[in-house]
Formats: sequence, C-alpha cells, structure tokens
Amino acid sequence: MHRAALLCVLASLAAAQARSNDRWDLGTLADDDSALTVNEIPSGASQIHDLEASASPDQDWVQIRVRDRHSYEARVSGWSGIVFSSLDGPPCVAGLCASLDRVNSGGTVLQNASTLEGGSHAVALRWIASATGGAYLRVTGPNTPLSTSDEYELEFFDTTYAAPRFNNSATQTTVLIVQNLRDAAVNGNIDFYNAGGTLLHSEPLALNPKATSVVNTAVLPGLAGQSGSVLIAQTGGYGALAGKAVALEPGTGFTFDTPLVLTPR
Repeated sequence: MHRAALLCVLASLAAAQARSNDRWDLGTLADDDSALTVNEIPSGASQIHDLEASASPDQDWVQIRVRDRHSYEARVSGWSGIVFSSLDGPPCVAGLCASLDRVNSGGTVLQNASTLEGGSHAVALRWIASATGGAYLRVTGPNTPLSTSDEYELEFFDTTYAAPRFNNSATQTTVLIVQNLRDAAVNGNIDFYNAGGTLLHSEPLALNPKATSVVNTAVLPGLAGQSGSVLIAQTGGYGALAGKAVALEPGTGFTFDTPLVLTPR
C-alpha cells in the first residue's frame, strides 16, 4: 500500500514536470497561461521564466499596474538561444521565434515589442498609459517544443521623469531643459501640476536623437503666476533623458536648479 502511494505521488510529480517547469506554470492554485494569472511584476523588478510547456507554444502572462499619464518599459533579454521577433528585428528563424506583446485581458495585441538600441535579440515595449489600472504583458514561445533551459529575463520599469518644483510666481521664472540621450527620437508629454496635484498644462515633447529642448515655462498657457511640479512621460525607455528645471531670479541673478529624476519604483 505504501509503495502504491509512493508511485502515485511520483506519477503526479512527473505529470507536473511534463507540464512545465518554471514556478509560475507549476503553481498549485493558478498558473500564468492566461489573464487569470496571479503573477504580478512591480516597477523595477525582474523575473526569469522559461518557454517549456506540455503543448507548444508556451504563453507566459504577467500582470502589471500602471498610472494615467506615466510612461513604462518592459524588456525581455537573456534568452537561451531563442530569437525574439519584433517590429524591427532580424528575420524570424522558422519555428524558433518568441514574442513579447502588451495585450488586453482577452489576448488582443495592443502593442508589439521593438529591438533595444544597438541589439538584435533583446526587445522592449515602451508606452504612455492613458488610464490607471491593471494591464498585461505576454510572452509567447515558438511552435518548436522547448525545455526548462530555454529561459529569458523579463524587466518592468516606470520611465516617467519628475521635477518636484517649478516656480513662475513672484520674481522667479522657470526654464526647463531636457536632453535626449538616445540615438533615436523620443516623444512624450511634459505635464505641469500645481501644489495640490491639479494638472495645469500638458506640453508635447519631441526630441531628435541627442537633441536638447529648452522650454520657458512662464510663456506656456496657464502657467504664468503658477508654481508646482513637473512629470515627463516619454517613449525613450528607462534612462533616456537628462535635464533640470532652472528657476531664474532676474533681480539678483541667482538660479536654483532642480534636477530631473526618474519616479520612484
């Protein structure tokens, strides 16, 4: 009787191993094969998955949380011989291409990944959220059966920049300086908020590769006589920008610099 019970346990374990071997696929109460996944990745975190599955192609779904008017980036890299297809990458090797997509709960693709700068196999999704709430990332493996050694790393970032102070009131005027560090164009929005968090004005951002934008905030609609903070949502990904807000005091010649920083993870 004990031997039969042991064989039953071993058979159950073997069946589970045959199904898939990364920890999200082997969850007792839920897996990551659909929008029902309970796996969630917070901003600044990373996860290592594999593309082994009992029936190819494997699908790895991950929940994320986004905030309205913030920008985000999801990356896949560290692949173990798998070619990730993308909008601008190398030709897909038949049967060996996986993909990273942003999808809705029904599986409809909202955005395909593109290759990272200077690379050919690491890919990224970059976007600006239009609403606060839950969203999904999905990695789909190739039709070729794979093993647990076929791994990849998924990373997720909030790429919004912040300046906690601009001031166009009293005797000060703020000039915002933003530099694009990428070899590709970066677009986005510069949002100005008052001290209570009310959006005062949104200014489009368009930067050519390596370009710098200098914005006199005092002449923008609704910002004369105002003070508050700045958020910049952008499509360049994590670390794409550098800059500062410079408050000028014409009467004294003093300047007060507030560096742009990435929002906390």
